[in-house]
Amino acid sequence: MMIGIQQFFQIQEKGSNLKTEIEASVTSFVSVVYIVAVNALILSQTGMSYNSVMIATILTTALSNMLMGLYAKLPLILAPGMSDNAFFTYILVGAFAFTWQESLSIVLIVGILFFLLTYFNITGKLLLAIPGTMIKGMSAGVGFFLIFLGLKNSEIIVSSPGTIVALNNIFQPVPLTMLLTLLIGLVLFIRNVRGNFLLTIIFGVIVSIVLGVTDIGSFSYSLIDTNSLEPFLFQFDFSNVFTVNYWIAVFSLLILVVFQNLGTQISFLNSEDPTILKKTLESNALSVVLASVLGCSSTCTSAEGATGITVGGKSGLTSFLVGIYFLFTILLIPFIALIPLAVISALLVIVGALLIAGNLKDIDFTDFTEYFPAVIMVLMMVLTFNIADGIGWGFTFYTFLKVCSGKHAAVSKIMYVLSGVFVAYFVLKFI
Repeated sequence: MMIGIQQFFQIQEKGSNLKTEIEASVTSFVSVVYIVAVNALILSQTGMSYNSVMIATILTTALSNMLMGLYAKLPLILAPGMSDNAFFTYILVGAFAFTWQESLSIVLIVGILFFLLTYFNITGKLLLAIPGTMIKGMSAGVGFFLIFLGLKNSEIIVSSPGTIVALNNIFQPVPLTMLLTLLIGLVLFIRNVRGNFLLTIIFGVIVSIVLGVTDIGSFSYSLIDTNSLEPFLFQFDFSNVFTVNYWIAVFSLLILVVFQNLGTQISFLNSEDPTILKKTLESNALSVVLASVLGCSSTCTSAEGATGITVGGKSGLTSFLVGIYFLFTILLIPFIALIPLAVISALLVIVGALLIAGNLKDIDFTDFTEYFPAVIMVLMMVLTFNIADGIGWGFTFYTFLKVCSGKHAAVSKIMYVLSGVFVAYFVLKFI
């Protein structure tokens, strides 16, 4: 059986082994499992049932990762994204004033369109037409985004009326938990200790208990009451499908979904090969469709999944096992609550730094028309807290500078189209 598993997932051919894949899957799972509670908390603000969304999130993440593992056979982790659930709650339901049922129908259409774009190799053509500088900028930007996300989630960086962001009191329990966990993680990482990320999480939870961030005194084990679940399957409402606002919302979410996943997958797989990305993006698109059916916001390639790749996960067994673990998550919800975001945030900072180092060095800093768009892209990903928005700024400035400098040949026809699409996206987003 073990031989059959290794052959199916091509584990040895990819330079890995069963032990490493299992370690990577556990690390990825522990890093991303917090989304079960967080996604339910955010989506419940739309009027959706908290417990129903929690079950929908578990099923969506489980089935999506099993699909990624079996079909694409690569270690990418799919889960409802933080930018996706924020878009669902604060843009679709909040700004556009759609009901959550109408918003789910928008997610369904976006998933179908995403799949068609990938199936007919339109995303592959996008990859071939996007300059190397922009691809490296996307990957480096994701790295900076991960670091900022970690600093924000651990309350080390907080909002400030005078300076937009500011350093918080790092001796408060939550920031201190993150810093101590980060120090532990850095020591384990630079000394190349086996299972360093998983050990970091374990030590981090212990630190969080000592500092009072995690309260084990009130811990009690109980399952979700099934009587509290409201209907969440196939809850679509297409009553506004013929309105202009409906399709503006579809277009906006499609831009977010396509480009945040394209940028993240390129950086995590360290590949621009359309044949490799085709299957991972198809899996991703089908998972968005699945999410809408199950009553959940759109999925994305999880940033936290990079932790498993960093410790050595190279095959689909990593993502498949994560899917299996999520099937049992309903039994582990009380224990999952013991892992605070501050601990996960420490891992995001380390992974983000690795992504930056691997990509920023390949940007041509001798040509202003090359590095300026990349710098703007990176900065806007962080400041807008949106990967797709950052990519849009970078692409638009790249085309603008190349045309103004007389280097028209450096800009492909598709880049002209993409720049126009992003300009339209920003116009529609704010009118």
